[in-house]
Amino acid sequence: MHRLVPEKLVTVITTDVLEHRLVAAVSRRGASGYTLLRARGAGSDGLQSGNLEVDTNLLLKVILPPDRMSDLLDDLDALIGQGYHLTVFVSDVAVLNHEKFERPLEP
Repeated sequence: MHRLVPEKLVTVITTDVLEHRLVAAVSRRGASGYTLLRARGAGSDGLQSGNLEVDTNLLLKVILPPDRMSDLLDDLDALIGQGYHLTVFVSDVAVLNHEKFERPLEP
């Protein structure tokens, strides 16, 4: 049987204008890495086609040890408080090779 270790997956959908701020927050909060993708879709803010720079969203995924998640959520909540539109959700995940997620990103 494989040894799976519980971690947290934080997923953020927001405007690509926030890319650099999100990456800085992820690094500052000790994440080991992140995945960033361009995203298209529709929701409460209408259609986000990705065809124009003004309607391009991104999807950010970060796996963190549970003890590092709260500070990142505080940073995301602060952006929401500044008027930015973010969809943030947290999932419980189990990972192999959990040591990979314990080492913070290299600057």
